[in-house]
Amino acid sequence: MKVRLILSANLHELANAVSITLDVPNGCTVRDLIIRLGELNPEIPRILLRGDELNENYIVIVNGRDIHWLRGLFTALNDGDEVLIAPKAFIS
Repeated sequence: MKVRLILSANLHELANAVSITLDVPNGCTVRDLIIRLGELNPEIPRILLRGDELNENYIVIVNGRDIHWLRGLFTALNDGDEVLIAPKAFIS
C-alpha cells in the first residue's frame, strides 16, 4: 500500500525531501513508518522516537488527525493515507 509522507523543518532536510510516497506493508503503524525513515537517514528515528513514545517536541498528523487522539505511534496506516510529521512549534 502507498502512504504519502510530508516532512517539515529539519526532517525534510534530513530526508532530502518534503514529500515522499512510500510503499509500506499492510498493518504498518506510524511507528513502523518512522523506523522505515531510518533508511533515508538513521538520524530521523533517533530524533522522533523515545522508546515506544513520540518525542514530545514533534507532532504526527494522519489524514488531518493528531495521532495523540488515535492510537499514538501504534495508529495503523491505510492505503492512500497522508502523514505529516513536524515539530510542534511549526504547527502552533
